[in-house]
Amino acid sequence: MQELIDKEPVWDLLIHDDFTDLLFHVNGHGDILRKLKPNSVEQLAAVLAIIRPAKRHLVDESWNTIMQEVWEKPTDGAYFFKKSHATAYALAVRVQMNLLSEVKE
Repeated sequence: MQELIDKEPVWDLLIHDDFTDLLFHVNGHGDILRKLKPNSVEQLAAVLAIIRPAKRHLVDESWNTIMQEVWEKPTDGAYFFKKSHATAYALAVRVQMNLLSEVKE
């Protein structure tokens, strides 16, 4: 199991709806994944946060802006992901990406 966590997935797969529709947490959000093209767990965690209403406005921003603002708690009570939760989910997606890639090999 540790190998699936440590192995770097093929991040380019996140631009393909047929692949991302198999993943939990990000399925149905191919447009955001294609736009932002995350290439690390940290960036994928940020994408998971951006999918939530409180941070959706960041979808058109640069990665620098996203990473500066995505983990700030909203003042209006809008639904958002904390960094710890988003990172845990991103790691789970990474494992799933690696599992699906192994099945295709």
